[in-house]
Amino acid sequence: MNHWRSAYLGIRQVPRELSEFEFNTFFTFSKRERARIDSRRTDLYRLAVALQVGFLKMTGRPLDSYKQTPTALWRHLGRQLGVQSPDVGTLRSIYDGNFKTLSDHHRFATEVVNFQSIAEHQRRYVIRWLKEQITGRPGRGQLLSELMRWFYEHRIVIPPERVLKQFIVQAVRDTEGLLRDALERSYGIEKLEHWARILSQPHGEHPSLQRWLWAVPLRGSTHQIGEMLDKIKLLTEHGIATGWPAECNDAIVRHYARRCASRPPSISKRIEPHSRILEAVCFMRYALCTATDQVLAMLRRWVLKVVKDASREIDAAGKKAVDQLQEFALAVKALANDGSLSHEELRNELCILADQVLQPHAPSRRSQIRQCLLRKRYFARNLLVRIVQLPFEAESALPVLDAIILLRELYRRHAYALPDGLQIRLGRAWREAIDGYDRIKAMVSFEWATLFALRVALRNGLIFIEHSFSFRGQANMLIPTREWQAKRNNHYGHLNLPQDASEFLAPILTHLNQRLELLSEAVKEGLVQVDTAVHLEPLTAQPVDVEADRLRRAIFEAHPPGQLPEIILEIDSATRFSWILLGREPRSRGELLMVYSAVLAHGTSLSAADISRMVPEVSSAAIRQMMKRLEDERTLRTAADAVLRFMHEHPIAAHWGRADLASSDMMSLETTRTVWQARADPRRRTASLGMYTHVLDRWGIFYDQPIVLNERQAGAAIEGVVRQSRTTDIAQLAVDTHGYTDFGMGMARALGFDLCPRLAHLRDRRLHVPRNHQVPPLLAAVTDRDVRLGLIIDVWDEFVRIAASIRSGKCTAVEAIARFGSAAKGQAVYDGGVQIGRLFRSIFLIDYFTNVAFRSELQHVLNRGEAVHTVQRAIHVGKIPLELARREESLSAVSSALTLLSNILMAWNTTHMQHTLENLEIARGHPLETGLLRRIAPTHLEGINLRGTFNFPVSLYAKRILPSLSIDSPAFAVGR
Repeated sequence: MNHWRSAYLGIRQVPRELSEFEFNTFFTFSKRERARIDSRRTDLYRLAVALQVGFLKMTGRPLDSYKQTPTALWRHLGRQLGVQSPDVGTLRSIYDGNFKTLSDHHRFATEVVNFQSIAEHQRRYVIRWLKEQITGRPGRGQLLSELMRWFYEHRIVIPPERVLKQFIVQAVRDTEGLLRDALERSYGIEKLEHWARILSQPHGEHPSLQRWLWAVPLRGSTHQIGEMLDKIKLLTEHGIATGWPAECNDAIVRHYARRCASRPPSISKRIEPHSRILEAVCFMRYALCTATDQVLAMLRRWVLKVVKDASREIDAAGKKAVDQLQEFALAVKALANDGSLSHEELRNELCILADQVLQPHAPSRRSQIRQCLLRKRYFARNLLVRIVQLPFEAESALPVLDAIILLRELYRRHAYALPDGLQIRLGRAWREAIDGYDRIKAMVSFEWATLFALRVALRNGLIFIEHSFSFRGQANMLIPTREWQAKRNNHYGHLNLPQDASEFLAPILTHLNQRLELLSEAVKEGLVQVDTAVHLEPLTAQPVDVEADRLRRAIFEAHPPGQLPEIILEIDSATRFSWILLGREPRSRGELLMVYSAVLAHGTSLSAADISRMVPEVSSAAIRQMMKRLEDERTLRTAADAVLRFMHEHPIAAHWGRADLASSDMMSLETTRTVWQARADPRRRTASLGMYTHVLDRWGIFYDQPIVLNERQAGAAIEGVVRQSRTTDIAQLAVDTHGYTDFGMGMARALGFDLCPRLAHLRDRRLHVPRNHQVPPLLAAVTDRDVRLGLIIDVWDEFVRIAASIRSGKCTAVEAIARFGSAAKGQAVYDGGVQIGRLFRSIFLIDYFTNVAFRSELQHVLNRGEAVHTVQRAIHVGKIPLELARREESLSAVSSALTLLSNILMAWNTTHMQHTLENLEIARGHPLETGLLRRIAPTHLEGINLRGTFNFPVSLYAKRILPSLSIDSPAFAVGR
């Protein structure tokens, strides 16, 4: 079912204004329908039946409203049926109170459109279907639209909204009952009631335990780590850490926890006891898991910070070469002026001085950092003494887990010396200090070695904690082994991959040989230069196209000036994204303005008070309330998708590029320094958060997500292509160096698309082929024969299992790439994935070297991503405030709201560009060239006002956005 149909489902009356598109889609009939309609006796009843049939096709329910029907619709129906249409007509005037005839027409319309009323067995099935859909993510408003969509797709007449809500209430009640039963079996009703009761009680200086548990760390200091550990300790003592039932999955925990957190404890007391208990227990579980994630993330960050601090200390203590030379010269001069030394003694002293300067084994920088850390003997201990109390687990024997268990026992005995004869090996770098005679120094070395090993093991998932969202075990992240063995054939089929790795490799190697020959020919012809590396001539700038510039000026000179409120209303009237955000039609002008204000607050990162001053009709309290609703419902991205689809429906969009090529890149947005996930932007040197966007070469953002700066972006790049649902499949995704890894390139290919990186370093431009592979002599200097095909064959099934886990949603691509990426060096699946990625990188690089048009196309789509970032920066004006930067869900709302506003601006530009283009083609008498249109972008900002006091002229678009409201009604009045 197309997305634009959803806006019509379930409405009770004919909209006051219908477009030509709606007339042709819903109220234009086939020959079979015309024959059935013409079977009615009188012209008036034929018109009434035609209206009922069209309305049922549009909304999925019969028309029983007695309000005015648009005259244009009567005329359209009259022209089709060849009868005289009434100038003014309502159903009341047609049926004249004859409800029997009205019911007969309802029944007749359902037969014509092949709809049926809901049967009892279908009612039971609907309840079961709703229970499957309730995974903790959609709210009841979203479920209502999904339920109407289900009825329409199954050709069942949509019941009244009251009945639909009863279905949802029953499904929610049954599902919550099953969840409560599972929790009662695990913990007992008394413990559950106790947990619900203590949430509202004061805790220390905090007004309630709920408020304290919901607070997030302000920065990654050891004090904040200690506070998070206090939360974990308290929740563990209450017993929430163990025995959690599998029926309450992570999505359910998040959903009910956020519902509980969005209300003060005093209001939660008024909720029905059963629901309050479920929300309270999920809240405590969510608090435990998020606190664990935050502690471990801050621990990893703290280890890096300590190393950087030690590195700076070494730099500050190190002497410059000039100072060392001066010191050496002064020492030589002092010896030369010392008359008490004999010739032999002077010679010996000079040799000793020279040997001190010419040390054959100067300490490396890493060893200097380790020595600096050893002098900080209590840094590691003060943190580890509490970290080791966490319930770490591993799927197999692991030295770091043995070290944690040992330290747990040593700290319990307050020991400061490491026992002799220790057999736990945590790496060669620390082995000498750990095995030395000074057992106190060995203890300090062992503690630092444990921290470094723990940091790596947490990242690659070898060590994990059960009560965690991000640092869970690999068994919980991937498709379970038993399920994989049972359904692996289906997963291979969905990914379109062969189960035999040799069958997968054969065409790749053939393709590689062809590309190697192609590159060799290019080198012979002088098109590509090869010595110790491959050198490319920079792309020449495209020549100035006078005709394209003239057309661009003609299009944008006819472009009307735009005020942001009018732009939002115009696009909303075409897409009804406000209906998507609310899950229904807005009930009043005031509610509609609340939605717009909340989107602006998220997308611009202005406070609710600032937006209230820009939109005086809406109070800041109402804006904050709507911001929470949009943040929880997760519908901002769906609304952005609807706007993007509308934008691409214009014929001009087909001239902008391919439908299967896209680019992705990150844009940093400034925030406050007190946000613990903020990182320093390399260019601006300010605390920032990253917004990662995927942009089509036909313009428009089709996926967005917040990320942490200074981390590899390959997982985020893959995630956007896999999760997007608003465009056709992406065949190629252009990224920069940060969005690429060898493992990620192989995983992208397994998921059905090519990762096309613009590599910044010559060392990454080498070709990789299998061992003993024949390579043209001209390419030998830039080719490494290091690909091990046997390793690919050994890990093939596990590699595909990871890809299937990403595709099925068992884990995200970000989690998978972080877990099995560079942190997993030494694991077979990582090494095999790197071999696959190197093969595809070699093929891609040869195409990149030899095909100038391909290279230009990738550069072109990357530039489009940068142009979209310019639009986003024009919209986003301030720092991301602390209240929006603290949590993942609020950051996602900021990212998606900014995407929605950006797509709205580009869609508005596209609409008026299309209108102007059609007028120009009519005036010239022929269509314009595709090449000219490709160079005219919908990112035009000149003449568009994005600031100031906003006045929304809702009355101009009310027939489309608020069809159920009369313009003269009180709910439509300004200020209501």
